[in-house]
Amino acid sequence: MKKKIKWIVLSLLILFVAAGTIVIVKNYPKYEKTKQAVYNLISDMDKGTFRRKGNTYIYDKNNRKIGKIGNEKYIYKESSKISDYIKNGYIAQEDRRFASHHGVDLKGIFRASLVMIKNKGHATQGASTITQQVVKNNLLSSERTMQRKITEIMIALQLEKIYSKAQIMEFYCNSNYYGCGCYGVEGAAQYYFGHSAADITLAEAAMLVGVSNRPSAYNPVSNYDKAIAKKNEVLNSMLDQKYITKKEYDAAKKEAPQIVEKTDNTDADNYMVSYAIHCATLELMKQAGFQFKYNFDSQSEYKNYKESYKESYSNASGQVRSGGYKIYTSFDQNIQKRLQTAVKSNLPANSGLQGAAVCIDNSTQMVIAIVGGRSENGEYNRGFLMERNPGSAIKPLLDYGPALNEGVITADSIIRDEKVDFHGYSPKNADLSYRGDMIAREALARSVNTVAVKLLNQTGIKTAFPYLAKLHFSSLCYADTTILSTGLGGFTYGVKVVDMAKGYATLANGGRYSSNTCLRQIKREDGSSIYRSDKDTEEVYNKDTAYILTDMMQGTFREDYGTAHKLYDGKQYYAGKTGTTNDNKDAWFCGYSKYYTTAVWTGCDTPKSVEGLKGASYPGAIWADFMSNIHKNKKKEDFTVPDTIYLESKDGNRKKLVLQKDMWKKRPSYYDYRSSLTENLLLEKQKEKRIKKEVTLAERAVSEYEDSQIKCSSDAKKIDDTYQRVLDVINQIEDDAKQQEFKNRAAYKYGLLSGEVKDKWETVIEQEKVNAQKKKDITNKEEAAKSEELAEETLKSDKEEVVQWYIDALYDRTLYTDIVKKMIDDANTALAKCTDLSNYNTLSSNLSEAVSYAENLPTKESVASEQEAITMPSEDDYPVDE
Repeated sequence: MKKKIKWIVLSLLILFVAAGTIVIVKNYPKYEKTKQAVYNLISDMDKGTFRRKGNTYIYDKNNRKIGKIGNEKYIYKESSKISDYIKNGYIAQEDRRFASHHGVDLKGIFRASLVMIKNKGHATQGASTITQQVVKNNLLSSERTMQRKITEIMIALQLEKIYSKAQIMEFYCNSNYYGCGCYGVEGAAQYYFGHSAADITLAEAAMLVGVSNRPSAYNPVSNYDKAIAKKNEVLNSMLDQKYITKKEYDAAKKEAPQIVEKTDNTDADNYMVSYAIHCATLELMKQAGFQFKYNFDSQSEYKNYKESYKESYSNASGQVRSGGYKIYTSFDQNIQKRLQTAVKSNLPANSGLQGAAVCIDNSTQMVIAIVGGRSENGEYNRGFLMERNPGSAIKPLLDYGPALNEGVITADSIIRDEKVDFHGYSPKNADLSYRGDMIAREALARSVNTVAVKLLNQTGIKTAFPYLAKLHFSSLCYADTTILSTGLGGFTYGVKVVDMAKGYATLANGGRYSSNTCLRQIKREDGSSIYRSDKDTEEVYNKDTAYILTDMMQGTFREDYGTAHKLYDGKQYYAGKTGTTNDNKDAWFCGYSKYYTTAVWTGCDTPKSVEGLKGASYPGAIWADFMSNIHKNKKKEDFTVPDTIYLESKDGNRKKLVLQKDMWKKRPSYYDYRSSLTENLLLEKQKEKRIKKEVTLAERAVSEYEDSQIKCSSDAKKIDDTYQRVLDVINQIEDDAKQQEFKNRAAYKYGLLSGEVKDKWETVIEQEKVNAQKKKDITNKEEAAKSEELAEETLKSDKEEVVQWYIDALYDRTLYTDIVKKMIDDANTALAKCTDLSNYNTLSSNLSEAVSYAENLPTKESVASEQEAITMPSEDDYPVDE
């Protein structure tokens, strides 16, 4: 019988070796390919390879957990913090030669093959070692192919050379799945039993070992009886392998572990969590090399950027949401609740109105609260996802800020509120009226639209728009840089509440932008840090501009005509701005104190007109309610005045700035703030304005000169005088380079007109002089002869000829003068002597007609009066438009 068994065993061994040889020969090409793949995996492998990402957890400013992304229950634990009951249970149940094999158990494979033959091809016993299962759980897919199995074996062999048995067991205990979203023994122990894997009982350990073998069958929540049976099977194996005593075995077998299903109740994806995930996504994009852009030179550039952004954002978001991160934020849950309450309580019930708000701590430039809707558990976070037009709330950032910073205006610059037209775009004020001249600070407090657009036009949209780019406004597009309507908030896609908050917080921060969001730190599960908040800032507006603009925006609250005057309670110093879009579809209020900046939006998700919706209504009420609440225990603190600010009157008188309480109120009458930082820039802008006018006049003079031609001797005589008049205009330009450019053009034209052309015209002029003299001599002779003939005819004429002469003479006259009167009298006297003539009646009728003609001629006085009424136009009457 023994010989027969030996022959059977030998035959099986030969069969196994032969089959193995055939398999190796047949799969040798796959082996070579697998060998390279194994090398690549081993090269990239470290301890982190065997750590599951798990969930991503989000914490508030006090490191309290406020949310998580993912449904897994996973906590990595070192081997020393895992009960020996669990480790020994796995060895007894899964891999009894774990301590002695080198990654692959040939005896186990042979044993499993015998069992499979005995059961007619059905595998009822596994042959994989714990090391192989570590490879399968962490490095390979779940496909069942020969190539995958070969890869698994090869990696297992290498794994044993790199890591100790204790490390491999640690990897194994942390990579098994235990059902109900539990990965690793710690997560499973916490969920099922309510305590750590280090403190687990023998019975609980045996149950966990059994569950991981087949979670769907032995899950103690859904299949408790089967889990108990499997637990006892594991205990039998542990007793058999002498890992436990009979006494321990009996006690553990009787024990029925209590299942508690412990959870951490932090699964809600609230407004704080969704914004934190968004910010973490952006940070991972940045670390992956993505280049963020906020300003575009063409529509195609914008389109390509958005496509690239969308793909990169999707990848980074998936990375964050796949788990494995700890996100530490600046959120203050107390302030978050107050902001949420303010939004909810100040919006009318059942109105369809929604709201969103963001609050920033000015001292850290960190977002400390974000509300994305009136409902606390809303899935859509309007605070950073929604894009809506800001109306006049954009004016400080895009119109007034750049104009002050570029030296275009001062706070007391006079600007006319009037009807304007910019190539067909004619902005109107909210009340459809115009107030005429006003200073800039009044125009801002009143929110005058015409003045705002004028400022944007004077500064230049290509100069002003990059300010928003520096503020990282994330919803801008190329089209926005081409239209002045953006100066009143007319953006293509709108802006985000969080971007508006960051923009106003920059003014509160002395004009310096901080890239801080709500992220303090991002860590991986192993504790390594991949991001820390940065204290560095970038100047957008200089500190003087920021202060002057802040002081101007105090007028929104404190001037009687300020758009938010009714919201001011006087308990704190505030600067802010209202914003309302056309047809009252969106309303905003953005503002800040020394301590906090808050931006609020209200409107409907589907834009529609809402009666009474204005910046000072619902959003203003939310803002005032919230800011008043969070400042209750804060000292009334005025804004910091830079040491580069001074006072100056319109006539140029300077006055020393004295720091005192309530600087806005104590500013002297007829004086306003000036900046030494922009003083030279302001003078330069004024010079540029003059030069622009001078260049316009020079261009007109030179262009007319270039178009002129010598068409007659009169023109020829004026060649030098005309050239000199053009040079006089050019010499007024205060820019030598531009002056020389015009001089070159004028000199070239003068060169064309002088030389041979001038000489020829001088010859013409001389000949004209000779001809004129000859003509004059002939005329004089002719006139003398006519005079002699007339005298002779008069002497020889009879009475009829005398009358006829008077008739003709009267018709020759052009003015009714005293001579004409005398001539009429003499004519009548002459006619009286003709009464005896047969044609007396004819002569009398003809003379009467001649007299009537003469008497209706104009007098010298009437002609002179008409000439005095005619005046030639002058260039001074029509100044050049600036």
